[in-house]
Amino acid sequence: MPIRLLRRARATPALLLALLLASPVAQASEKLKIGASHGTIDFAIGNSKVFRTIGTFKDWQGTVNVDDADVPRSAVEVVVNTASIQMLDSQQTAMLRDSDFFDVGRFPQMTFHSTRIERTSNNSLKVEGDMTLRGITRPMTFDVTVSERRAEAPPGSRYARFRGLGTIKRSEFGMTKYIDMVGDTVEISIATEAWR
Repeated sequence: MPIRLLRRARATPALLLALLLASPVAQASEKLKIGASHGTIDFAIGNSKVFRTIGTFKDWQGTVNVDDADVPRSAVEVVVNTASIQMLDSQQTAMLRDSDFFDVGRFPQMTFHSTRIERTSNNSLKVEGDMTLRGITRPMTFDVTVSERRAEAPPGSRYARFRGLGTIKRSEFGMTKYIDMVGDTVEISIATEAWR
Protein backbone atom coordinates (compact mmCIF):
# COMPACT_ATOMS: atom_id res chain seq x y z
CA MET A 1 0.00 0.00 0.00
CA PRO A 2 2.69 2.50 -1.01
CA ILE A 3 3.73 6.11 -1.89
CA ARG A 4 6.18 8.88 -0.88
CA LEU A 5 8.98 10.64 -2.67
CA LEU A 6 12.30 12.72 -3.06
CA ARG A 7 15.94 12.01 -3.35
CA ARG A 8 16.46 15.08 -5.35
CA ALA A 9 13.39 14.13 -7.28
CA ARG A 10 12.55 16.60 -9.93
CA ALA A 11 8.85 16.19 -10.32
CA THR A 12 5.54 15.15 -8.97
CA PRO A 13 4.37 13.94 -12.29
CA ALA A 14 0.78 14.90 -12.32
CA LEU A 15 1.11 18.15 -10.51
CA LEU A 16 4.08 19.43 -12.39
CA LEU A 17 2.83 18.63 -15.83
CA ALA A 18 -0.45 20.25 -15.23
CA LEU A 19 1.20 23.44 -14.14
CA LEU A 20 3.61 23.66 -17.00
CA LEU A 21 1.27 22.84 -19.78
CA ALA A 22 -1.97 24.33 -18.67
CA SER A 23 -1.54 27.80 -20.13
CA PRO A 24 0.74 29.53 -22.60
CA VAL A 25 0.15 32.86 -20.92
CA ALA A 26 2.10 32.34 -17.73
CA GLN A 27 5.69 33.39 -17.15
CA ALA A 28 8.35 31.61 -19.18
CA SER A 29 9.92 29.88 -16.20
CA GLU A 30 9.27 29.82 -12.47
CA LYS A 31 9.36 27.58 -9.41
CA LEU A 32 6.13 26.81 -7.54
CA LYS A 33 5.63 25.15 -4.15
CA ILE A 34 3.39 22.18 -3.38
CA GLY A 35 2.93 20.21 -0.18
CA ALA A 36 0.74 18.86 2.60
CA SER A 37 -0.29 22.34 3.74
CA HIS A 38 -2.21 22.77 0.47
CA GLY A 39 -2.86 19.23 -0.74
CA THR A 40 -3.20 15.50 -0.13
CA ILE A 41 -1.54 12.26 -1.22
CA ASP A 42 -3.92 9.33 -0.80
CA PHE A 43 -3.75 5.69 -1.83
CA ALA A 44 -6.08 2.71 -2.05
CA ILE A 45 -5.62 -1.01 -2.57
CA GLY A 46 -8.05 -3.86 -3.13
CA ASN A 47 -11.20 -4.55 -5.08
CA SER A 48 -13.97 -2.42 -3.60
CA LYS A 49 -16.47 -5.31 -3.99
CA VAL A 50 -14.39 -7.64 -1.85
CA PHE A 51 -11.74 -5.79 0.10
CA ARG A 52 -10.49 -2.21 -0.08
CA THR A 53 -8.37 -0.17 2.26
CA ILE A 54 -7.30 3.45 1.99
CA GLY A 55 -4.58 5.57 3.51
CA THR A 56 -2.91 8.96 3.28
CA PHE A 57 0.41 10.68 3.90
CA LYS A 58 0.29 13.67 6.22
CA ASP A 59 3.78 15.10 5.63
CA TRP A 60 5.11 15.77 2.12
CA GLN A 61 6.44 18.63 0.05
CA GLY A 62 7.72 19.40 -3.41
CA THR A 63 8.39 21.90 -6.14
CA VAL A 64 7.13 22.38 -9.66
CA ASN A 65 9.39 24.12 -12.15
CA VAL A 66 7.15 25.51 -14.87
CA ASP A 67 8.54 26.51 -18.24
CA ASP A 68 5.70 27.58 -20.52
CA ALA A 69 8.04 28.44 -23.37
CA ASP A 70 9.54 24.94 -23.38
CA VAL A 71 7.29 22.49 -21.53
CA PRO A 72 9.70 19.51 -21.67
CA ARG A 73 12.08 21.57 -19.53
CA SER A 74 9.51 21.70 -16.74
CA ALA A 75 9.92 19.36 -13.80
CA VAL A 76 8.34 18.11 -10.60
CA GLU A 77 10.00 16.99 -7.37
CA VAL A 78 8.13 15.41 -4.46
CA VAL A 79 9.38 14.09 -1.12
CA VAL A 80 7.15 12.13 1.25
CA ASN A 81 7.87 11.40 4.92
CA THR A 82 6.91 7.71 5.09
CA ALA A 83 6.36 7.78 8.87
CA SER A 84 3.48 10.19 8.24
CA ILE A 85 1.37 7.40 6.77
CA GLN A 86 -2.10 7.20 8.31
CA MET A 87 -4.64 4.42 7.85
CA LEU A 88 -8.20 4.04 9.11
CA ASP A 89 -7.07 2.48 12.39
CA SER A 90 -3.89 2.64 14.49
CA GLN A 91 -3.11 -1.08 14.19
CA GLN A 92 -3.08 -0.89 10.41
CA THR A 93 -0.97 2.27 10.54
CA ALA A 94 1.63 0.56 12.74
CA MET A 95 1.70 -2.49 10.44
CA LEU A 96 2.39 -0.38 7.34
CA ARG A 97 5.20 1.49 9.10
CA ASP A 98 6.89 -1.81 9.92
CA SER A 99 9.58 -3.68 7.95
CA ASP A 100 7.14 -5.73 5.83
CA PHE A 101 5.84 -2.57 4.22
CA PHE A 102 7.28 0.96 4.31
CA ASP A 103 10.02 0.12 6.84
CA VAL A 104 10.09 3.76 7.89
CA GLY A 105 13.09 3.34 10.18
CA ARG A 106 15.35 2.36 7.26
CA PHE A 107 13.59 4.32 4.52
CA PRO A 108 12.24 7.58 5.97
CA GLN A 109 11.50 9.13 2.57
CA MET A 110 9.68 8.20 -0.59
CA THR A 111 10.39 10.34 -3.65
CA PHE A 112 9.19 11.01 -7.14
CA HIS A 113 10.89 13.00 -9.90
CA SER A 114 9.59 13.58 -13.39
CA THR A 115 11.50 12.42 -16.45
CA ARG A 116 9.04 13.31 -19.21
CA ILE A 117 5.99 15.56 -19.44
CA GLU A 118 3.48 15.51 -22.28
CA ARG A 119 0.40 17.66 -22.77
CA THR A 120 -2.58 15.48 -23.67
CA SER A 121 -5.22 18.24 -23.88
CA ASN A 122 -5.75 21.86 -22.85
CA ASN A 123 -6.07 20.97 -19.18
CA SER A 124 -4.44 17.58 -18.91
CA LEU A 125 -0.95 16.13 -18.90
CA LYS A 126 0.83 12.83 -18.78
CA VAL A 127 3.74 12.92 -16.34
CA GLU A 128 6.27 10.12 -16.41
CA GLY A 129 8.93 9.79 -13.75
CA ASP A 130 10.81 7.68 -11.23
CA MET A 131 9.34 6.62 -7.91
CA THR A 132 11.80 5.60 -5.20
CA LEU A 133 10.44 3.59 -2.29
CA ARG A 134 12.30 1.33 0.14
CA GLY A 135 15.50 2.12 -1.76
CA ILE A 136 14.03 0.75 -5.02
CA THR A 137 13.40 2.97 -8.05
CA ARG A 138 10.74 2.12 -10.63
CA PRO A 139 9.03 4.12 -13.43
CA MET A 140 5.60 5.58 -12.72
CA THR A 141 3.09 7.62 -14.73
CA PHE A 142 0.50 10.13 -13.53
CA ASP A 143 -2.46 11.41 -15.53
CA VAL A 144 -2.83 15.01 -14.39
CA THR A 145 -5.72 17.42 -14.62
CA VAL A 146 -5.15 21.15 -14.08
CA SER A 147 -7.86 23.55 -12.96
CA GLU A 148 -8.20 27.18 -11.89
CA ARG A 149 -4.83 28.25 -13.21
CA ARG A 150 -4.18 31.92 -12.40
CA ALA A 151 -1.19 33.06 -14.41
CA GLU A 152 -1.56 36.54 -12.91
CA ALA A 153 -1.47 35.31 -9.29
CA PRO A 154 0.87 37.45 -7.14
CA PRO A 155 3.74 35.98 -5.07
CA GLY A 156 2.51 34.08 -2.01
CA SER A 157 -0.83 33.12 -3.54
CA ARG A 158 -2.35 30.12 -5.30
CA TYR A 159 -1.29 29.63 -8.92
CA ALA A 160 -3.29 26.54 -9.89
CA ARG A 161 -4.91 23.33 -8.69
CA PHE A 162 -3.89 19.85 -9.87
CA ARG A 163 -5.08 16.31 -9.53
CA GLY A 164 -2.89 13.38 -10.57
CA LEU A 165 -3.83 9.71 -10.70
CA GLY A 166 -1.47 6.77 -11.11
CA THR A 167 -0.83 3.16 -10.06
CA ILE A 168 2.10 1.08 -8.90
CA LYS A 169 2.67 -2.60 -8.12
CA ARG A 170 3.73 -2.83 -4.48
CA SER A 171 5.52 -6.11 -5.15
CA GLU A 172 8.00 -4.18 -7.32
CA PHE A 173 9.07 -2.31 -4.19
CA GLY A 174 9.47 -5.41 -2.03
CA MET A 175 6.06 -5.25 -0.33
CA THR A 176 4.68 -8.72 -0.93
CA LYS A 177 3.00 -9.58 2.36
CA TYR A 178 -0.73 -10.44 2.02
CA ILE A 179 -0.60 -9.94 -1.77
CA ASP A 180 -2.85 -12.94 -2.45
CA MET A 181 -5.41 -11.68 0.03
CA VAL A 182 -5.25 -7.91 -0.49
CA GLY A 183 -3.87 -7.39 -3.99
CA ASP A 184 -0.80 -5.90 -5.63
CA THR A 185 -2.01 -2.78 -7.49
CA VAL A 186 -2.00 0.45 -5.49
CA GLU A 187 -3.92 3.47 -6.75
CA ILE A 188 -2.32 6.79 -5.89
CA SER A 189 -4.03 10.18 -5.96
CA ILE A 190 -2.32 13.55 -5.57
CA ALA A 191 -4.54 16.61 -5.24
CA THR A 192 -2.83 19.88 -4.53
CA GLU A 193 -2.60 23.60 -5.04
CA ALA A 194 0.64 25.09 -6.36
CA TRP A 195 1.72 28.38 -4.80
CA ARG A 196 4.04 31.10 -5.95
